[in-house]
Parts: sequence; structure tokens; C-alpha cells
Amino acid sequence: MKKLVLISILFLVFSISCGVDNSEIEKIDKITPLDTIFNYDSLTKIGFKKSKSYDVKNLPQANSAYFGWKEIDTEGPKDFEIRIYKTHKDAISYGTSFAEEGAGEKAIIRKGDANWKEGIKDRRIMVGGSTGASGKGGGAPTGSKSTNKYGDYIIYGNLIILCEGRTTEQAMERCSQFVIGLEK
Repeated sequence: MKKLVLISILFLVFSISCGVDNSEIEKIDKITPLDTIFNYDSLTKIGFKKSKSYDVKNLPQANSAYFGWKEIDTEGPKDFEIRIYKTHKDAISYGTSFAEEGAGEKAIIRKGDANWKEGIKDRRIMVGGSTGASGKGGGAPTGSKSTNKYGDYIIYGNLIILCEGRTTEQAMERCSQFVIGLEK
């Protein structure tokens, strides 16, 4: 019996040590200049699933913008907002202030305060609270509040990617996982 328990424990330890470890994923820089020009097809090839296309007429120099999700290792699907520019220089010059407005601790999640209002509802998430006495859904949970969905963003070549995460660190890990395979 002791041998069986010992073998089970060793098997469990071995299984855990061989699992996916996010610390093995190379962390991406906040800004990565690349000559490669990515497009929507580049995103779908790495598993990005579009939920919505945004109107970019009020997002200076942007070619397109999308809200969607991608499977992230063992975490499951996570949300991303992707903004595509003609060049890396355009993404930096015209998109940085809008990305800062949409992600991070100081993200603007109220339509009246945002410079680019398109998709603002997709940039927030409800946290806290309970479903109330009835236990039924149908609206925001009692005591809940809106907070920013995207913990941070990256500029990767001509892309600006807002990444879901409660913290900058978590969002940057997910950003790093998102771009795996883009340069292939």
C-alpha cells in the first residue's frame, strides 16, 4: 500500500512539473518594432476569433479594429482588442494615446469620457457583488461595479493589442502568448 501511495505522489509531482508554465513564455516588450505588416488574416492564422469589427473613422490612421478572443494555454479564451495600422510608425504616432485610454489602471471606461467611443462597452467588465435574493441573473449583480477589462496593451509592429488581465503583469503575459506564431 505504501508503494502505491509513493508511486501516486511521484506521478503527480512529475505530471505537474511537465505542465505548461507561463514563466517559460518569453515576455514581450511593450513596443516591438517590426518591418512585417500584419493584417486580419495574420490574426486568424494564430487562432484569433473575431466577435466584432469596429468602425475606425474616429480612430486616426487606423485601417481596422476588432474585438475578439483567443485561447490562451490552460486559461481558456481571453478577450483582446486589436487595432491595425498601416505601419509601426503610424501605430506609435497615432495609436498610443488611444491605447493608453483603453487599457491599464487609468483606462477610460465611460463613453462620455472617451476620445474613441467605439467598443467602450467591450473594454469594461463587471466585478464583485452578488446575484441578489432571487438568485436570478438579468442585469448587473447587486453591489457590482464596472472596471477595465484590459490590464495593458502592446504595440507589435503595425498592431496595437489590448489584452485582458486584472493586472499589468497578467495582461502582458497574455499579450506575449497572443503574438506567438505571428512572425512565422
